[in-house]
Amino acid sequence: MPIKLVVFDVDETIWRVSVTYTSFLKPPLRIIGTSELCDSVGARVKLFSGVREVLKGLQEKGVLMSIASLNDPEPDMVAECLKLFGISDYFIYPQVNHKGKNRNIKTILKLLKEKEAIEISYPEIIFVDDQELNTRSVMKGCPGIKAVNLGSDINNITQVLNLL
Repeated sequence: MPIKLVVFDVDETIWRVSVTYTSFLKPPLRIIGTSELCDSVGARVKLFSGVREVLKGLQEKGVLMSIASLNDPEPDMVAECLKLFGISDYFIYPQVNHKGKNRNIKTILKLLKEKEAIEISYPEIIFVDDQELNTRSVMKGCPGIKAVNLGSDINNITQVLNLL
């Protein structure tokens, strides 16, 4: 079955953040290079190498992308980072909250169906996260989904394209 949607975690999956979670950043954020941001107290966010290429490659293949992130929804520092890195337009219906990644994936699917008339089943989704606890939880809550652990299943984000 072809992959129609890739759902990414952000912290330590799309970028490295020096303060554990993106929610801990202190605004305002500023760009200090094409792939690095700094907050008002010097904490940094560094976009992993290859992320832009992966997003562009998925888009070229017609694969939708979204986010399931356990970060504070307000202020939405995840959205701010995506915007400053210039990659926010790749993601449809990103979910940034503490409701759990299973629930977030289900919300993304519901919004795609209601607002875009796009139906996607679990076997048509890849979920990418750096925490095994999250990938196991998503596999249990979304039977048939392909949950990939960055660090053990794949070594870097660019390998996501090989999974299609």
